[in-house]
Amino acid sequence: MLILIPGATGNLGVRLVRSATRRGHRVRALGRSPLKMPLDLRDQLESFVEITHFGDTAAFEKGCAGVDAIVVAWNENPLLVLDAQLALLRAAESAGIKRFHAVSWNTDWEKMPLGTIESYDAMISFARQALLTSPIKPLYVFCGVLAMTLFGVPGAGSLEGDASLWTRKEGGNRMINVVGAGTTQTPFSTEDDVADFSIALITSENAEKGGYYRFCSDDFSIQSLKAVYEKVRGGDCLINHVTDVQSCKMMIEQARYDARKTGELRHRYKDIVGMVYAVFLDEGTYNFQPVDADRFPDVPRTKLEEYIQNNDWV
Repeated sequence: MLILIPGATGNLGVRLVRSATRRGHRVRALGRSPLKMPLDLRDQLESFVEITHFGDTAAFEKGCAGVDAIVVAWNENPLLVLDAQLALLRAAESAGIKRFHAVSWNTDWEKMPLGTIESYDAMISFARQALLTSPIKPLYVFCGVLAMTLFGVPGAGSLEGDASLWTRKEGGNRMINVVGAGTTQTPFSTEDDVADFSIALITSENAEKGGYYRFCSDDFSIQSLKAVYEKVRGGDCLINHVTDVQSCKMMIEQARYDARKTGELRHRYKDIVGMVYAVFLDEGTYNFQPVDADRFPDVPRTKLEEYIQNNDWV
């Protein structure tokens, strides 16, 4: 197949390109600059379509021409997830494309009310609009916390900076900042594993039917993460109990009230999202069972212990 991957230069996008080419598919990338991609991947692309802005419909139409499937790997920026992705969906409709994997790769928001967590609102809104207006039935994959988000890689998600869950200390020691008890099991996925799953899914015989799929590499609790790190690396991993869940919820509501009152929610919602994720990790309300994990036997499921062992930067 010829697969269009918007966002191909990002953390997950690069892995989607690698998985697709390794499986024998051709890839057309869509992004701001091909220079952001590793050279070995650039050389394997069918082409690279450059986009100048979120509403670049001409680039979307060019990207969609002649492709068999689309996997959208943009980040959680609402302008990309809702505005740009809807424009891309319309271009896909015009091109007769039936296989469309939308931005997802997070906790289970299929039945989540709007306003629960700001970074998911655009995804929920896109899914609803597609359901009401498009002949295309998009695919969505829920995978829990992505590895690079969990371990605070800059630019990889909402758990970095002041919202960091994972903090690196001197001498190989680490600290985990946690709200609540830290005993709830949470789905976890490596970017490589979930990229393989998504490419297997978009190229499968059922892809045109769309729907929600649930996959993860492993699961963990804060307490088990501490134990695994200390076992593998030998350094200390301290748990810093930042606050209790109820106090965190009060902080979230106050932050939302203040941001709305001043008209600055669009600038400040990312700070709120980190606190909401912390509550999610403790309550597990939007966790899921990986009921589709065995759907594609060739897709690996990397254990958390194995991931820490193989990635020194953790």
